[in-house]
Amino acid sequence: MDMSKYIGIFRSESEKNIQEMSDSLLALEQNPENAEQMNILFRSAHTFKGMAATMGFKQIVELTHEMESLIDRSRTGKLTLDSYLIDILFECLDTLERLVEEVCAGMENKIVGREGDRSEGSNSGPDAEKILETLRTINNPSEEYILQKNEFCTFSLDKGIEEKGKRQEVKEKTGEKTEEKAGEKEKGEKEEETEGREKNEKERQSGKEVKTQSPKIHSSRVSTEKLDKLMNLVGELVINRSRVKELTGKLKSKDLDFALSDYQKLTRELQEEVLEIRMIPLDHITNIFPRMIRDLARGQNKKIDFIIRGKEIKIDRAIIEEIGDPLVHLLRNAVDHGIETPEKRVELGKEETGKIIITASRQQNYVLIRIEDDGKGIDAEEIRKIAFQRRLISRDEAEQLSERELIQLIFTPGLSTASEVTDLSGRGVGMDIVKNRIEHLGGSIKVDSKPGTGSRFELRLPITIALCQSMLVKVGMERYAIPFTNIIKSISVRKKDVRHIRSEEVILINEKTLPLLRLRKLFQLPAIENEENLDIVIVEKAGQYIGLVVDSLLGKQEIIIKTFKSRLLEKTRGFAGATVMGDGSVILILDINSIT
Repeated sequence: MDMSKYIGIFRSESEKNIQEMSDSLLALEQNPENAEQMNILFRSAHTFKGMAATMGFKQIVELTHEMESLIDRSRTGKLTLDSYLIDILFECLDTLERLVEEVCAGMENKIVGREGDRSEGSNSGPDAEKILETLRTINNPSEEYILQKNEFCTFSLDKGIEEKGKRQEVKEKTGEKTEEKAGEKEKGEKEEETEGREKNEKERQSGKEVKTQSPKIHSSRVSTEKLDKLMNLVGELVINRSRVKELTGKLKSKDLDFALSDYQKLTRELQEEVLEIRMIPLDHITNIFPRMIRDLARGQNKKIDFIIRGKEIKIDRAIIEEIGDPLVHLLRNAVDHGIETPEKRVELGKEETGKIIITASRQQNYVLIRIEDDGKGIDAEEIRKIAFQRRLISRDEAEQLSERELIQLIFTPGLSTASEVTDLSGRGVGMDIVKNRIEHLGGSIKVDSKPGTGSRFELRLPITIALCQSMLVKVGMERYAIPFTNIIKSISVRKKDVRHIRSEEVILINEKTLPLLRLRKLFQLPAIENEENLDIVIVEKAGQYIGLVVDSLLGKQEIIIKTFKSRLLEKTRGFAGATVMGDGSVILILDINSIT
């Protein structure tokens, strides 16, 4: 049978089962007596082995079989699932991930006729053989239990005499329990067989009906390309709806008004359903973080309590795909730069176990993701010194910048406060990429920190990049859209309330200075003469508030975002794209993060 058509299902189910096993191992590491997690771990391994056998992936089957045997021996008490064996099982999962990726990529390449077809284990073969040999040694009680930890595991917990003692202890324990439980197992199997026959006979005699009805299909897999195309078609339909509404208003027909009302209702429902289909929960990416934090913490001899809140919050798939790397970078920095070693934390009067918390929440028009730690925080004065030494700011700027502005300099390429370069960080790259990635999605990032207390990063992201709620404004003869994800509020002030500081216009709001930016001046339009009041849209940019002065506010409008695809326009600063209105006119969408 040609199994290539099932490769997509196999990849998806493999990722699910490997993730379940990883989650169970993390739980068992905290509580080895957790029988429920042990059973979940065993069932996931058994299911995964069956799928691989069906697909004909021999090496994956062999590795999973030995892994399943180790879990079963731990489950039945023949082995103690200590930290070393958990490390071995994590190495198994890493190897299985690589094997799955190789066989799937190889089969997909073969389907489309591309070169570079990879057979099973072509790259992971040596690693797979090593870990397979280790598992066989552990699972075979007749052989000496000799394990070279550093050769197979990323982290070594015991060395020298302790390692030798542990091997002997496990060996003796294994031998004793094998003899004791051999008779019990045989007796238990006979009892189960007898009970099974009696149960089947009773059911047969009771005349129970066997269900023969075909199961209902409650879900189906659809490619992301089809979803993207469907979203584009819905966008065009929404634009067309606005156009029909404009024409209906001119014709003034009651029958047409009723038809338009139904048309609007149906298109709105269709639009909402398509958007909902594109939404996936945040745990699609956060489920890899506990294992990552665990490995990073152990590699640096740190203790970290990692907490995830709000992982059920749903975001557009396109945004989920883009924010994974920024979140990973922020978490790695929290482990490397933020959390101190247990000894240092005790000296500072803190608990020896640090905390890193991710919290996601749904706001009105955006999703807010916070990453907090209770580590050493960011020293603004140290940033001032390093930025000046590396000529990232001038002497005057170094003296004038506020603490908040200094902390924002961590997003400057080339700036790092690390005393040495590690495999995690220290080269001064990454934070600028994080900022650019978030802003490219139409979001923003803000950081607050106090030395000795910890740091907090706040990411504000749109719920979807296909559609957004915007404020329409007028500047000169043109209309523009400002996304609500950037807007704090809109106000109107008298011109005489405007003050000047260093030739810059500002106003006072709640005894705080708000700098103003006139869009007429930015777009090189002549100023309005004899104006009495100013319409201002207060927006957030890089953690600071700015007042955009416009000619007038036109109200809230739901728009479909069309990104610039022309090479002449894709690098245009100040604009995130455009949208088409009901009358056919094109309106530019302001990019607050890149506006001057």
